[in-house]
Amino acid sequence: MAEPLIKVTSPKREWLLRCYSDREDVFTVEVQDGGIDLFLPAGSDGIRLEAAQIAAFREALEEAVAQAEADLRAGARA
Repeated sequence: MAEPLIKVTSPKREWLLRCYSDREDVFTVEVQDGGIDLFLPAGSDGIRLEAAQIAAFREALEEAVAQAEADLRAGARA
């Protein structure tokens, strides 16, 4: 197989996630200078997370995902 000519040379630093709403809103996550910037849909403020807040956010998000999955499993059994 031939070596690709087009390559990504730097790590990904921005993620766009669609939000559930009446509009086509986008939630943006950006990494910059060792911190994470979260930009909520248009018209909302954004926030910046530094190392300790990133760790807390990760833990909270992982717990929330686990609970959402548990809820879905419980709903599937009902």
